[in-house]
Amino acid sequence: MSDLVATLRDGRRREREQAFFYRILAGDAEAASDQAAADRLNGLLADEQHHVSRLTARLLELGERPTDESSSLVVPSLRDWESVAKVREEDEVRWYEAALHHVEDEDTVAVLREILASERHHREQLAGKWMPAGSASPSEKTRETP
Repeated sequence: MSDLVATLRDGRRREREQAFFYRILAGDAEAASDQAAADRLNGLLADEQHHVSRLTARLLELGERPTDESSSLVVPSLRDWESVAKVREEDEVRWYEAALHHVEDEDTVAVLREILASERHHREQLAGKWMPAGSASPSEKTRETP
């Protein structure tokens, strides 16, 4: 497996775990009738699911099949979610910054930069629904449409 594919798989695994983290917490917030927290958490969940989709699409473009690993994630109580989420989001920012230092593929760099911008927003605001609908990768922009 190439370094590029390994990076994309690792990023996808991380994003799936983040989505699971926010999915559980959003359900807890809804069960507790905390609509403000539920809205924030569902926004974060939507962004993380979008990240998974973008990384999955890039793997498929490279002819790879995505794999789904199980997770042993421990989700905090709703009361503590923000402090745990801040640490997790900071870790995501560091991971994407590091990944960008060794990925040279132009299409993948574009996807990683887009996700990094979103992760920085998450880190600063702990709020979601910030991801753009997704711009076409450079190779997609040159394809003819029927």
